Amino acid sequence: MKSPVLLATAALAMSLPTGAPSATPPAPTALQAFGVCATKNYEGAELLATQPGSPEEAEVIAEYGSRSCSPPTSEAGILRGAVAEQLFKTDFGTIGGRPKRDLIEVFTVDMNELAALGTDAKRRIDYVAFGTCVAASDPDNASALLKTAAGSAEERQVMVTMVPKYAACVSEGDTFNLSRADLRSALAEGAYRLALSQSLNQEVIVTGTRDPSKSVQCKQIESPGTHLRKSVCMTEANWAARERENEFQAKEDQRHFREYQERLQTCITYSLGGDGSRPPCRMN
Repeated sequence: MKSPVLLATAALAMSLPTGAPSATPPAPTALQAFGVCATKNYEGAELLATQPGSPEEAEVIAEYGSRSCSPPTSEAGILRGAVAEQLFKTDFGTIGGRPKRDLIEVFTVDMNELAALGTDAKRRIDYVAFGTCVAASDPDNASALLKTAAGSAEERQVMVTMVPKYAACVSEGDTFNLSRADLRSALAEGAYRLALSQSLNQEVIVTGTRDPSKSVQCKQIESPGTHLRKSVCMTEANWAARERENEFQAKEDQRHFREYQERLQTCITYSLGGDGSRPPCRMN
């Protein structure tokens, strides 16, 4: 990722938006009430199975309204996020958690058809792709974010903590113009989709993850200091970044080991010198 994107991402920590620039976002309590109502009265997941910006999406939202789940905004992406957040809590609870029901479906996009979609639909899909990619980069904070109250200082703090993870998920030349409500919604749906792919323990197409694979790949990784293995799901770009970090860490570990060996040899050599009265070698 080139420096202009990194610089733009660093600036986000200083100017994380507090609301949508073009419209007043709905009250967090209203969004939460909508998400709870939708998941109880219509299982909620029906919405996440539709493609963003599609007629089917509009039909499902209209169906929510007919079931007394009045949408507090016309922004479908934010409504999807509210539903995804509730489903994440009820179906998984955390990325890596076992699903609590058998049948879960989320939308996929035929990449051959993506070019034919309208600008708004592509933008909406990009938002979900961004959220999925960031959740894959930082699953712990993505899960923690959904436990904060929307619009709270705690929410903003977690979002700012995750800023370093945004750069790899933003295509060069793109403009980051998500409000806090947009960002929470994108991360909620992304976290839900990632939790699903991780629960299946296999590569799952998760749509437009900003790297050529267009998917999230799950691998069994040994937990440090234990014989346990856990499923870790990341995009191709995320895995490449982790591999580079692991290589760097391995080199650092080797350097520290060599330095320790040199100090140990010096210590032992010193203790064995002279007339034998020197204290034994003790390494801290």
